[in-house]
Parts: sequence; structure tokens; C-alpha cells
Amino acid sequence: MSTTENNQEFPVIGMVIDGLRRFAERVASMTELRGLDDGQISQIASEFGVSRSDLFRLLDNPRSAELLNRRLAQFELNEEVLAGVHPDVLQDLQRVCGTCAVTARCAHDFAEQKDSGRDEYCPNTCTLYALKQEGLERKNESCGCGSCGA
Repeated sequence: MSTTENNQEFPVIGMVIDGLRRFAERVASMTELRGLDDGQISQIASEFGVSRSDLFRLLDNPRSAELLNRRLAQFELNEEVLAGVHPDVLQDLQRVCGTCAVTARCAHDFAEQKDSGRDEYCPNTCTLYALKQEGLERKNESCGCGSCGA
């Protein structure tokens, strides 16, 4: 699946990715980013709602958005619904996934279509189960009433 398709399927994550990509293109490399003064780096990190160290880690982990998209799909969660109901939780899921130390293992497990074991190492597991328990996945489907917007 291409990045464009991901952006259409999960627009909020796509917007974050596009923003980070534009930022990365603007500074051209991590070396240039490290060449910025502390105030500039802090301002950029603040704009994205992350710490300075998380900003560097997010830029070093470009496939995290795709992995989070796949993880949300496993839980039958809808990113748009989540962004509307719990935007702060979605941002936290993105930050945690983007700074995760086991991204390579997660990507390998998805590539091998191996679902078992991910709950034990994914740092977003508890949050995803809580969101599913809240019933957000059911809000993806139309209830048929025509008035609730679901």
C-alpha cells in the first residue's frame, strides 16, 4: 500500500506524516536539524506536541505511522472517530508508536502475518484494548438511524 493510500485511509495520521515529511524536507537531514539552535528545535517540537528527543526519534522512525494504522485495524478502530472523540489519545498513540524501540519486530511480525505475541511487546496495547472496550469500533458502522452520524 502506498503512502498516498495510507493518507486517504487514515487522514489524521497522514496529516502528521505529511507535516513531519515537510519538516524533514525543510531541514534536509538530521545533521541539519542538529545544526539548528535549541530554541528552533524546541519550537518545532512544541508545534508537534512532542519533546525534543521524541522529535528526533520520530524522524528516525518513518514506518511507525503504517504500523499504527495496521494496529488500529487489528482492533477495528477508526482513526477519524478516534480523532474526534479522543484526539489527545490518538496523538499519544502516534507518539508512543513513533518512538517505540521494537518497531523492527512489529514490522517483521506484520510482514510475516504473525499476530500472536504483539500484545506482550506493543506499548500501545492497553490503550487499544481500553478504546475497543469503550465501543469506538462499533461507531465505524452505520447504525441506520440517519440522525446520529454514525
